[in-house]
Amino acid sequence: MTDPLRPLVFQILLLLNEEETHGYDIIKAVNERAGRSAILGPATLYRTLGQMRDQGLIHEAPTDDDRRRVYRLTDEGRRIARDEAERMADLVERARAGQLIG
Repeated sequence: MTDPLRPLVFQILLLLNEEETHGYDIIKAVNERAGRSAILGPATLYRTLGQMRDQGLIHEAPTDDDRRRVYRLTDEGRRIARDEAERMADLVERARAGQLIG
């Protein structure tokens, strides 16, 4: 069992599981999903992406535009995201069993 992921890391893994994308689109999507604006800024994003890259969760995909970095999930990143989703699903099942939620 792995340690729980930071929410931002899990959000990014979820996004990249859907499609490879560049940083600005990650910022927009995370902020939209949070229902607020300016919750995630460039400094936090790129620091987090660097850490995720160093951990082998993501990598930069080749592009035709040298000005943009496009990020892609690695097999390890997909496995970690799946483990986290299963861990969270188990917690939700326990909350339902304990009648905390319907």
